Parts: sequence; structure tokens; C-alpha cells
Amino acid sequence: MRGEHGRLLLRVVQFTAPTANSSYVRLTPEIIEGMQQLALEQRRLLGPRAPWHVGDVAWGLRQHEGREPEWTFRLWRDGDRIVAWSWLKCDRGLLEYDLHPEHRHLLDEILDEPDAKEAVGFEDDDEARAILARHGYTKPTRAIHFNHRDVPEAPTPPHLPDGLRYRTVDPEDLAERVAIHRDVWEPSRVTESSYRNVMAEWPYRGSLDCVVEAPDGRFASYVLVWPDDENGVGLFEPVGTRAEFRRRGLGAAVCTFGLRRLHEEGMRRAVVGCDTEPACALYESLGFRRSWTITSYAR
Repeated sequence: MRGEHGRLLLRVVQFTAPTANSSYVRLTPEIIEGMQQLALEQRRLLGPRAPWHVGDVAWGLRQHEGREPEWTFRLWRDGDRIVAWSWLKCDRGLLEYDLHPEHRHLLDEILDEPDAKEAVGFEDDDEARAILARHGYTKPTRAIHFNHRDVPEAPTPPHLPDGLRYRTVDPEDLAERVAIHRDVWEPSRVTESSYRNVMAEWPYRGSLDCVVEAPDGRFASYVLVWPDDENGVGLFEPVGTRAEFRRRGLGAAVCTFGLRRLHEEGMRRAVVGCDTEPACALYESLGFRRSWTITSYAR
């Protein structure tokens, strides 16, 4: 819809936890779909520099249960199409967002969030960093590096030590799949109930939930590959190896298996984020190259 001077009119919808003057509106599948549709469009337009993958949205929203009251969402729409959204994680004061490149003028409005303590921006986007600074976000904190590689052919995973094997996750593996995640990321709020929600959320596929299984049936290492069939891009998120199985090359092995599986399912590019030197070195050894860096700035 356009105003009398031809300016695009955007409707903002906010979902917040209950207060004395508001009621809580539960995060709906329609909102998630709108956020993911924007991610798909961004990937078409921006390629490796797209800030979100559809799997980022699904994993971020579904890995835990009961966190909706800690979050505030704002959506900017052009008609029925979401062109920007912001996600304030009130427990940390972290403001994340996605913004269509044709609507960059909305960044000032997105950052006008009084309860936010940190906000994110591309490290090399001088215009966005200037707007962040105008809102007081000047102190860099955490940096996440995003990496990509093409997968023109299906790589062959390395041979595993005796008794270990590659496989993908079945529904009956739920307990063990959660157990390895909790061991790797202790303390973790992921539960069997929340991971069941992950498995039920588009675009999760068990055929891309890749693991190395030990002889006793426990999972030694894993990578969850999220598919974007429309753009042919798979996301690795999360990745982990149990402490007792580390320094055996299993992280690289399971990621190579994940690359093979995404190629077999029709994707030809992989993306992954890292925020530690060992993780970044692992992905570089697998042929990933850094696309860009996003930094959190505190105020």
C-alpha cells in the first residue's frame, strides 16, 4: 500500500510478553514462515552474504521451549510480505534482525528499541555501523564469521576407525540425539521435547541430521544440515563432537559426510558460522572460505 505521496506504508506488528498494558501473542507458524520467506529471498539476492538461512530461523526458534515470553518480535510488512523483522532476546538484551536491501531505510526504526543492550551488524558495512553508532552501539563484543564453499561433486568421507560408522538420524534416535547435543554444549536447554519440535519444523530432515555412531550405539560426532532447496544451499548448524571422541578427526569426518548428503539431496553450496579459532580452522580445512563477519555491538 502506498500513501498519497507514493511512499511505501509499512504495518508493524509486535509480539511481546505480557505486561500491565499488553497481552502475549504466541509465535505462530505464519510468522515463522514469513521470516523464512524473507531469508529465502535474501539468499536469492545476496548469495553468500545473506544474513540468515531458513535453518537459522527454525533452529533459533525451536531448539528451546518456553522462551517466547523472553522475546519481542517486530515485523514490517509490505502488504502480506515481510520485508524486515527484529528479534529482541530480552534475557540478554540482544537485538537481531533481517532487512530486505530495498528497505534499508528501516534500520533506524529497527534499532529504535529501548530495551536492547546489543545489536548486530556486518563488520564491513560502514553505513550500517554508522547507524548503529547513532543509537549508541559502539563497543564490539562477539564476532561470528560466516563461511561458504561450493559442492560441485559429492566428497568421499574418510574411512572411520573400526566400529564407528556414518549414518543419519531416525525418529527413534531422539534420546541419543539430544544426549550428544547436551554433552557437547553443556549447560544446554535443549530437551527431548524441544528437539522433537525441531524435527517437526520445516525444513528439518532426518536424512540430513548426520552422525558418527560409536560401537556402543552412542553418537560420537554430529552435524545438522539444514536444506534450502530453492537456492541449493545447505547450512551446518549446529556441529559438535563429544569430548571423549575429540582429536580423532571425527568433526571433519562428519562434516564431510554432511557435504556428501547435501549434494545427494541436490544442493551445491554449504554455509557455516564460527566464532572460535579451532572451529574456523576446521571449516577452512574442509574447503570453506570466509564470506563476511557479523559483530555484536554493545551500548
